[in-house]
Amino acid sequence: MASRGSARVRLSHIEPMLATAGHLPSGPGWAAEVKWDGARAIAYVPEAAPVRLVGRHGADYTERFPEVAETLTELRGPLVLDGELVVMRNGVPSFTALQGRIHRTRPETVRAGASATPAVFVAFDLLHTGERSLLAEPYWQRRALLEGLELERPRLRVPPTWDSVSEAYGWTREHQLEGVIAKRADSPYRPGTRSRDWLKIKHLRTADVVIGGWLPGGPSGGTVRAVLVGVPVEPGRLLFVGSVGSGFSGPEQRALAAMLRRIASPVSPFTIGGGLGLPRGTEIRFTRPDLHAEVEFLELTDAGRLRQPVWRGLRG
Repeated sequence: MASRGSARVRLSHIEPMLATAGHLPSGPGWAAEVKWDGARAIAYVPEAAPVRLVGRHGADYTERFPEVAETLTELRGPLVLDGELVVMRNGVPSFTALQGRIHRTRPETVRAGASATPAVFVAFDLLHTGERSLLAEPYWQRRALLEGLELERPRLRVPPTWDSVSEAYGWTREHQLEGVIAKRADSPYRPGTRSRDWLKIKHLRTADVVIGGWLPGGPSGGTVRAVLVGVPVEPGRLLFVGSVGSGFSGPEQRALAAMLRRIASPVSPFTIGGGLGLPRGTEIRFTRPDLHAEVEFLELTDAGRLRQPVWRGLRG
C-alpha cells in the first residue's frame, strides 16, 4: 500500500459530465469508449484521508462496495477518477447483478454481496492528479495521463479507447455490450453538464410481442398510457414480459386505445409467476391476445422482463 503524507490538496466535489443520446458521429476528432452497463461514480483518492466513492446523485457508495474502496486505498493520491461500478457476469456487465448490490447497506449483506458478486471500478477519465485540476484539459490529454498512471488491478480497470467510433460500435455489438460513448478528443470536462461533446449510442434489440392488456390514460381513458405484452406459451395464453409506455405518438395512443377496446376481455391472458409488477390500484384493461407488435429493448432481465422497452408499432 502506498504511504501517504499529510493532506495538502483538497479534492472538491465534482458533478459528473453527462452524455447526450445520439447517432454515430462522422469525421475526425472523435474517440470512443465502451458504454458500461453500470452505476456512475466519482472516486476521490486523497493523500491522507479515506477514499470516497460518490454516485451521480450524491449517494455514498464507499461502504456498499468495500472491495473497490480497498483497491482505491492502494493508490497514491491525490487523484479524482470518473468511472462506473460494474458487476460482470459471464464476461459481460450485468445490470441485474449490480442492482442486487447497490441497495445493500447492512454490513452482513454488503460483505456477502462483495464475496458473491464483486464489483469492478472502470475508470475512464482523470479529473485531478497531484496538485492539478484537469477539468480544462482536452479529453485526449486526460486519457493519456490516466493510462500513464498504470492503475490496473483486479477491482480497478482502465478500459481501452478507439480512434474509430464505427470500429468501437462494431466491436461492442459483437461482444454483446450496451453500446459506445463517443467523445470529442479536444473537449474539456464540463461538470454537471449534459453535453453533445459526449454522445451515447446503444445497441438495441427488437422483439415480436403480443398485447394482452393496457393501461388507460387521458380523459375517460381515451388514450393508451402503456401496453402489457407477452409471448405465446400456449393457445390463448401469454407469458408476461413487461409493460411498454414509451415510443408512442399522440395519434397512435388514441387509435390504439380504440382498437384495444374492441377486443376487451374480462380475464387476463397472461400466465405469470410473480405478478405484473404494477403499483397497487393501477387500472388494467385486459384484451384478447389478437394484436401483435414490435418493441425495442436493451436486454432481458433475470426475471424474463424486457428492460427499457420502446414501442415501434403494430405488426400485420
